[in-house]
This record gives sequence, C-alpha cells and structure tokens, in this order.
Amino acid sequence: MQDNIICANHGIYVDHGGGPAKLSGKGELGVLGFEEEIGKIQAAIADFELGNTLNIALIAGPLGGKTTLLEEIERKNPGRVTKLGFPAVVRNKKEISLSPTSRRVVLLDDCHFLYMRKIGGFDAFYGFLDMISSRERLFISTWNLYSWNYLNEVFGLGKYFPVQVRIPALTQENLKTLILSGYGEGEIHFTEELESEKEPVVYLIKFPLPFALLGKKIDLLLPKINFPYLEKRFLKKEKEVSAGDRVFEKLYLESKGNPGVALRLWELGAGYPQARPEKIGGFSFEVELEYEEAFVLSLILSYQRLTRAEIAEMTGSDGEEKVNEAIFRLLHQKLIFIDGDAFCRVRPEALGSVVSYLEKLRLVW
Repeated sequence: MQDNIICANHGIYVDHGGGPAKLSGKGELGVLGFEEEIGKIQAAIADFELGNTLNIALIAGPLGGKTTLLEEIERKNPGRVTKLGFPAVVRNKKEISLSPTSRRVVLLDDCHFLYMRKIGGFDAFYGFLDMISSRERLFISTWNLYSWNYLNEVFGLGKYFPVQVRIPALTQENLKTLILSGYGEGEIHFTEELESEKEPVVYLIKFPLPFALLGKKIDLLLPKINFPYLEKRFLKKEKEVSAGDRVFEKLYLESKGNPGVALRLWELGAGYPQARPEKIGGFSFEVELEYEEAFVLSLILSYQRLTRAEIAEMTGSDGEEKVNEAIFRLLHQKLIFIDGDAFCRVRPEALGSVVSYLEKLRLVW
C-alpha cells in the first residue's frame, strides 16, 4: 500500500492502486536515480554516530519513490535501524510510541497520516513532534509532498527536519532501465505504426461546386497530395529516432519522470511483446468540479489514500451522502478509483491533470 517502486529479483513492482503490479522478467535489486539522495542520508547517519543529530524528511508526490528510498536505507543499515509505518490515519498517540528496544535510528514511513485535517485532529501530530524533538534518536521520515507543504506552512514542520530530501524525478534513461529490467534481453520489440495505418500519399477531398441555375451545390471529389507525409517519409533527417527511443521519450514527458506513473502508462499502453510509441500516453482529463468536490480530491491527493468515512470526518459532513456524491463525480471523471481495501486513490494516469487543476485553485501547492 505504500509508495513503493522497486527493481526486484522477481521483476518490477509498482503500487499504482489495488496492490503491487508485477511486470514479468528479472532485474537486479536496487534503486535508480537516487544515488545522491542516498549519499546525503548515509552521511547524516554517520554524523549522528559522531553526536550530530539532524532529522531527515524524504519528500515526494504520490508514486515518487519515497518508500523505495526508505527501504534502501534500511537495507544499507542492517541491525542499526527500527522501521515503523503508518498505513492509515493515526488517531491515538499510542500508535506512534517507540518501544524501549527501538534502535537509535528510526525510519518512519507515510508520516502524512499523522494528522487529520479538521479541528481537533492534530493530537497525534503534536505527540509526534514531541517525540522527534528528542536528541537520543535520529528520525528519517517520508512525507507526501502536498501534506508536507501544508504542514510546513501552518506548523513550520521543516524546523524539525534540518535535512530535507526532495526526491527527484527520474531521467529518461533511468525510466528506460527501470522498465526494461523487468524483461529478458530482446524480449520487448519496439515497432513503428503499421504501414496500413500510415497516412495515404494521395487522398480525395470533397469540393462543393455551386450551381446557381439549379439552386444547389454538387460535391466534386478532387485528389489531394499529402505533402507533409511525403516530406516526413522520404526526406532525410539529421538523426533518425528509433521506435524505442520514442516510446521512452513519450513515457518521460507524460509522466514527468515520476516512476510510478511511467510504469502505469507502460502497463496501459505497451502491448506485450511489442511496444509502439503511438500507444503510449495520450490521456486527457477534463476536470470540472464544484469547490467541495475539488476539496475532497485535494484530500485524497495529499493523503494518497482515504476511506469514505475519513473524508466525511475531515469535510465535516453530517452524513456520507455529500461525500458519496463527490466521490461519484470523481469516479465518473476517472480522476480516482477505489482499491480492494476501500481506499479512494488518485488514478496514476490522471495525476498530472489533478495536480494542475488543484494548484490553480490553490488547494495544494
């Protein structure tokens, strides 16, 4: 259920909704594109052992690789860390208490569940701030970007985490490596569009010819040469771009380097064992919402997953009727889906459209 994207020895897994999806093939255990960030975190752990405590926040949007990065830190520090995760909204301070046997370096995943955005919904969050103020332990935490921005604006959360690691987007080459590591060499074939689907060189167009005496128009069929296609087809280009390069360029541009979104777009568009650029991406979402519906969407984005009851509690709805109406509208516009555990989540392929829309309304920033 976390924001988990890894290359594992049994394939590539991405949690894009109702649990991890596996792409067949074999890869090597590890992470891609986070080497600099891992170096910063390892340096902070080393400084902690020398007496310098600097709590760390790992920050990224949904499917940006927060959990993957945290798990890599756990793997690099065997026997030195204690890891805790928050799979849902925390309502009791006891849920964040540490046992006496907890190690001195504590990894905390999904810390955006440590508050409930309503009056009186911050008790667990205040308890969390008290806990991490201790100089006895080093806390390394992960945060949803939009929850972090809200909490930092309202409570100055950044003061408690001197080391803030904004997880970067992956490069096009890293996305290519991530996806292809799930397959054997030569298993995927990249092809251009089929010859039969290409534009014709010559085609007929209707040309209306008025006849004043008859008082009507007659359509004549006249030939027209497709000069743009001929130019594209036959003129030499400075550099020929392969079908594979076009596939991964489109994945990169459509996903903006978000690994989870890229994997989802690949899953939706790539036809095994052939992959064609024309089938990648191209999703368009017309977002038309009332303000209350947009606010519900902003909550789902900021928490990454919420139940109907949690949404109703945060919106202050007396019953679930209004929440159900809002969720219906979001489902109808294909902006969210409901996973197998009854959590409402933003569709990965709609993530860019959702963020742009909510930023314009200043509901997230």
